[in-house]
Amino acid sequence: MAANTYLKVTEVDFADIKSNLKTYLKSQTQFNDYDFDGSNMSVLLDVLAYNTHYNAFYINMLGNEMFLDTAQQRDSVVSRAKELGYLTRSARGATANVGITFTGVANNVSEFTLPKNTSFTTSINDRTYTYVTPEANIIKNVANTFTQAISITEGAPLQHQFAVSDASPVKYVLPNENIDTRSIRVTVKESASSNANTSYTQATNIREVNEKSAVYYLQETHDKQYEVLFGTGSLGKPVKDGNIVVIDYRVCNGTKTNGANVFSIDSISISPTYTSASLSVNSVARGGVELESVDSIKFNAPRNYKIQNRAVVAKDFERIILNENTNIASAVAYGGEDASPAVHGKVYIAVKPQGELIPTITLKDEIKNSIKDRTMLGIDPVIIDPSYLYVVPTINCFYDTLKSSTSTSAVQTLIRDAMTSFSNTNLEQFGKKLRYSRFVRNLDNVDDAILNNEATLQMQKRFVPSTTTASLVNILFHNAVQKSSISSTAFTYNNFIAYLDDDGLGNIRVFRYNSAKQKVAIEANAGTIDYTTGEIKINSFVVTAYDGIEIKVNADPVSKDIVPVREQIIIISTEDSTITTTGEVGD
Repeated sequence: MAANTYLKVTEVDFADIKSNLKTYLKSQTQFNDYDFDGSNMSVLLDVLAYNTHYNAFYINMLGNEMFLDTAQQRDSVVSRAKELGYLTRSARGATANVGITFTGVANNVSEFTLPKNTSFTTSINDRTYTYVTPEANIIKNVANTFTQAISITEGAPLQHQFAVSDASPVKYVLPNENIDTRSIRVTVKESASSNANTSYTQATNIREVNEKSAVYYLQETHDKQYEVLFGTGSLGKPVKDGNIVVIDYRVCNGTKTNGANVFSIDSISISPTYTSASLSVNSVARGGVELESVDSIKFNAPRNYKIQNRAVVAKDFERIILNENTNIASAVAYGGEDASPAVHGKVYIAVKPQGELIPTITLKDEIKNSIKDRTMLGIDPVIIDPSYLYVVPTINCFYDTLKSSTSTSAVQTLIRDAMTSFSNTNLEQFGKKLRYSRFVRNLDNVDDAILNNEATLQMQKRFVPSTTTASLVNILFHNAVQKSSISSTAFTYNNFIAYLDDDGLGNIRVFRYNSAKQKVAIEANAGTIDYTTGEIKINSFVVTAYDGIEIKVNADPVSKDIVPVREQIIIISTEDSTITTTGEVGD
């Protein structure tokens, strides 16, 4: 028994394992004074050490794959996530909105149906991609014109059929990668010769499922494929021997067609005859995403388990909406008690669509319907528009003429492009603050020839005034404003070209310029301003006309750092910015 004190099992490296084996054998009386290095025993020890090392490595990797945090293989991560009730997000095809116009249709046709999966194409980098109508569309006759805005989504439609057999059970696995799970439609036919069928919908809330519910379940399985499952009689209506399971879906290309803006008609099959059909693009293709990554699954699965498919606190709403809507770039939610004024019993949710400033009414309704069953009783979710706070920089750029032969206009272009990039990367989402030092540092790093930048920032709010009815205008900067810093673009007021400013005492004025370029007040007390909160109220405001599409109101912030509040999003307005350059010989 004493010899076992030489047995060490903690080392896993090859050399250490072999050394331990030697030490152990040397402790045995049968191998006293034996030369382990110069004999054939050395080869046997190599084999034993290699086998031990190999098994230690294998068991270690096997142990790693058993836990979500340490698993490396996608199939292992997906398997662990399924135990937490998490469905991985599939790849999703980009969606565009186009207007389609048919000519030559008889005027006595009141309407007709453009079928589901009507095919369109787009070409990117010499590769052709297929877009289809995800649902059927009704084209109505409006003043003998057949025009309709429709959504088209990237992806090739496919169908698979499975025969249900008790004798030879099968798994309903869709044998393709990059399936857009939003497109899955499941129909169960009574038999191969029967026309009777039942449409099954995906179960998203198990609390509403019983033994008669025609629902299916979905999960990712091996090799990035998806599997459809059916209930066994308690949590969903089961399929029966002899049934035929028909699954329609699309295989997409993820992000590859984001930004597509030229489409052509591939094939259209409609019942009324027509002469021609043409397309116009209302919005470019957006929202295409790749299959959820391993890192994303590891992050989202435990958090999804934590909220249990319920929306209780504000972050629950944000996480559900962003996870289920890839066409949403950013979302924020807050309780009505945090609103101004406070409104109890409501939760406000602001969403920013991909590539757009304001969500459509349709998108708002879709989001509200998707979360209403997961919201606590007595809480009313309200989808609101984002509020945009524009920042207008004035930049004085100093650059070394000895280090750069770049023209002044080229330096200005570099600075302007850097501001656009900074806005896209660091701002333009809810909760993203503009840090002055980071902004200036970003401009300093644009080119080695740039010595330094002096930056002054103005805040800007925009509104569309009424030209018919006097109404209250409420402007919220949500940042402290310097006194006597309010300015605006021009508008017509009481037959004068007029502007807005403040008197430094908390009053908003409407004024004009006389021939000597001096300010003349038209309304000395048109409204009020709270310099601490940055709130402006203009009473009974109505104009005859205004420059551009809206009135822009500027204010100087007290702090160089600008902070968004709740549904506010900060955007750098490069079109209103001023950039001057000064060339000098560097130090």
